[in-house]
Amino acid sequence: MTRRRSLQIPPLRFGAGRECTLLASLAAATGADYDWLMGCSGAAFTTTLDLETWDPLAAAPHDDSTLARAARAAGVRVDRVTPPFDDEMRELVFDRLAEAIEAKLPPLVRGIVGPPEFGLLVGYEEPGPTFLARTYFDHGDDPTKVGWDAFAGPARGEPFFLDRTAAPSREELAREALGAAIDATDATEAATQGWINGLRDDARWADARRAGTLAFADHAMRSILADKRRAATRFLRAVRGHFPPRAGADLLRAAEAHGHVADAAEKAGVGPFDASVVARYVGGGQRRAWANLLEGALAREREAHAALRAAAA
Repeated sequence: MTRRRSLQIPPLRFGAGRECTLLASLAAATGADYDWLMGCSGAAFTTTLDLETWDPLAAAPHDDSTLARAARAAGVRVDRVTPPFDDEMRELVFDRLAEAIEAKLPPLVRGIVGPPEFGLLVGYEEPGPTFLARTYFDHGDDPTKVGWDAFAGPARGEPFFLDRTAAPSREELAREALGAAIDATDATEAATQGWINGLRDDARWADARRAGTLAFADHAMRSILADKRRAATRFLRAVRGHFPPRAGADLLRAAEAHGHVADAAEKAGVGPFDASVVARYVGGGQRRAWANLLEGALAREREAHAALRAAAA
């Protein structure tokens, strides 16, 4: 007889407005607001780019510092358990998972299905056991079923267990988020300028086969950028009450500028990716139009950064 325990976590989908898998998974696990975690972690204000390969994985936050800030804002402590597991460790991991499901605080898991993105372990079936995972790469609406072989190594089926803890005040977190946003300014502007330069480098797009891969990566990066800046806009509007009126006005100015960046990305195209996107990029017209939009967005980013520094001052 099969015994099953699982939590009712909705499917995770790219293109649904939660493009950063780490923060979306943590929000689903803890019940925290996605925009709140994006802002408090600093992820909402960054642009990151692999200038050589344009690997879309580089665009979304997966780093330990982002996770630590987000977990603090969600009121949890993270315990990372890296596979592979021997028999004794498997028993401990399974018991820990059973406790987490009972406590309705499912662990995060990275790379258990597909690329090293984050998802959740939402349940299990016995005997076996078989594990139930919610990821961005599930087929259909049901969780993916995996065995112990899916826990293969760092970022390849790596669980992150969560324990409840006291979260700092929202005012404290908002002020820390402002500092993280300002700290990311130089790197974000450099990455955006590198993105513009890469779009205008016709030589790297000359090979049609490689151009197709780059077009897909660019589309994913653009979708992530739009998602980040929408989150930044909503976060800044939500926290302005924690600051004096003049600083609150600066935060609204930054929110408006970030909103224009999201508008530019969405105008260039986000959402489902298809062959027509590749054709337009190989031809160069859409690629050059996006470079122009991104150049305008960079000017808006600088407006936002100036407003954030004014608010902090």
